[in-house]
Amino acid sequence: MATKKKEVKKMTQSTANKTSTENDDIELYQSMIAEAAYYKAESRGFTPGHEAEDWLEAEQEIMSSLQKPIISEGAFIDK
Repeated sequence: MATKKKEVKKMTQSTANKTSTENDDIELYQSMIAEAAYYKAESRGFTPGHEAEDWLEAEQEIMSSLQKPIISEGAFIDK
């Protein structure tokens, strides 16, 4: 029983130790997914029953776009 309390205390401390930047990043990430999911739902007329599908697809797209470099090393942009 004491071990379980220690584990819970460690988990709580670890959550409390997250910096505000990490929390802001998580909120931004979730906001980006929510917006992308909204546009997916809008594009099919908000037909009910596809909410989870919209969210998961949006999450995958956002994750994928965040993993790609915006400009590759040594790239040149001509204006």
